[in-house]
Amino acid sequence: MSANPNVASPQKAAAMLLWLRDMGADEVLSDTAIDRFAEKPPAAARTAPTTGPATGRATVPATAMGGASPVGAQAALRAKLAPDATTDHIHARARGAQSLAELAALLDLFDAHPLKRTASRICFLGGAQSARVLIVADRPRNEEDRSGKVFADKHEVLAERMLAAIGLRAEAEGGQEQVSLLSFIPWRPPGNRPPNELECRMILPFAERAIQLLQPKLILSLGALPGQWLAGGADTIQKQRGRWLEVGGVPLISTFHPETLLKSPVSKRFAWHDLLALQERMESLA
Repeated sequence: MSANPNVASPQKAAAMLLWLRDMGADEVLSDTAIDRFAEKPPAAARTAPTTGPATGRATVPATAMGGASPVGAQAALRAKLAPDATTDHIHARARGAQSLAELAALLDLFDAHPLKRTASRICFLGGAQSARVLIVADRPRNEEDRSGKVFADKHEVLAERMLAAIGLRAEAEGGQEQVSLLSFIPWRPPGNRPPNELECRMILPFAERAIQLLQPKLILSLGALPGQWLAGGADTIQKQRGRWLEVGGVPLISTFHPETLLKSPVSKRFAWHDLLALQERMESLA
């Protein structure tokens, strides 16, 4: 009895699943598989013309643009950039960006970055545009990729509780001090994997310029990547946390990302010590 050529072998099926995971398709959206080859092509739908360009890109939230129009800022910058602008040219423009709006628009035009091709949304800035404390996340996960926020879903809830414990908050409400938010890597890597060296190096000028424009007095890194790339710290959070580093003269301390704390609650006691160290520095600034 010959094998059915339309049925993949177990080895080939496993390889295809691994490929899908690496491409970022790591969530099941339906209980029933859909045979796309058996479907008839949909009839062309007539739609009303839109007022903006349909680029298929992840758009930068208006809150991250300092109130500016993302489409307007991107259109103005695209007109200035050559169609074949090199990575070095984009980096030079990023280092010279005069506002967070310009920097965010440049980032959204950075088509050469490999992570942009697989991510759903850009996760870059949040919170206050000017604050004493800047919270830097290492990279987006599934939750952030769906929302476009620096912290989302259960990560946002835990991050808010961590900040509230030392009198800080991301939103401008209540009597607590507001913070700025930044994601060092602005796009989710496929399969939630850690970003590689090239992906980090390509984004470094954007993160450095964002910190210069935000002008914080203190930085809390959630995850090891920001401290490693911005301040020359160790490459693991276990080795890096609990030690003060500097980013252009701004003190930085690192602790665990909310995702790690949710998976390993025993690490919360170490994170609490790091938060207390940050609170002590905040009090010394006053």
